[in-house]
Amino acid sequence: MRHEHFRDSEVLSERFAAHLARAGTPLTPPAPGVYPGSSDIGNVSSRVPAIHPFVAVMDADGSDRTPEFTEAAASPRARRVLLSVVEALAATTLDVLDDKDLRTRAWAGHATGP
Repeated sequence: MRHEHFRDSEVLSERFAAHLARAGTPLTPPAPGVYPGSSDIGNVSSRVPAIHPFVAVMDADGSDRTPEFTEAAASPRARRVLLSVVEALAATTLDVLDDKDLRTRAWAGHATGP
């Protein structure tokens, strides 16, 4: 299966970032071009507005697939971040379900995407 390039919904990402900040985890922009690996979320995002947040459970100089990452993933910091992300994703989902204008803007952005 060929994985398509991921298309981020700016409208949904902005809403998610606002909810994430309210949940106690401010969002910082990812380093340009740093999207390791491939995923079928690209295929999904070519058809519907989507987001794919990356969250940090360790400092920026850390790397996944290392013993240090394994340790960090089980840390209190990781738990706090994960709970914030779950809260923000749930709140964003509720907004999508409840807010027709948000859905309209997300689809409009998707139609004019890259």
